[in-house]
Amino acid sequence: MKLIEEIQDFLPIPVYPSKKLQKTLRKQGVILKNVELNILEVYDSGDAGGIACKIMDENKEVLIVSLTHIRIMPDHPLSDKILAYQKQRIKSISK
Repeated sequence: MKLIEEIQDFLPIPVYPSKKLQKTLRKQGVILKNVELNILEVYDSGDAGGIACKIMDENKEVLIVSLTHIRIMPDHPLSDKILAYQKQRIKSISK
C-alpha cells in the first residue's frame, strides 16, 4: 500500500487519539488521555483491519490501533492523504 510507505518515511508521526479510541480503551482499563502520541510503525492488516499503527502513550506503553482512530495534525505533510484514507475506510466499513 502506497500510503503505508509514505507514512514510514515520516516516522515517528505525532498524533492524538480520537474520542472513540479513548472510550474503547477505557472499557479495557487503559486510560489514554488526549495528549500527543507517536506512530512508531505501521502495518497492513488486510481488508478487515486496514492500516494498523504501533503507538506509544505517555506512559511508554505500546498499543496497536487503527489509523482510522487517531487524529493527525492538519499541518502535517500527510494529513490530507491520511484524512482521505480515514473517510474512505469509514465509508467501506459502514457498507
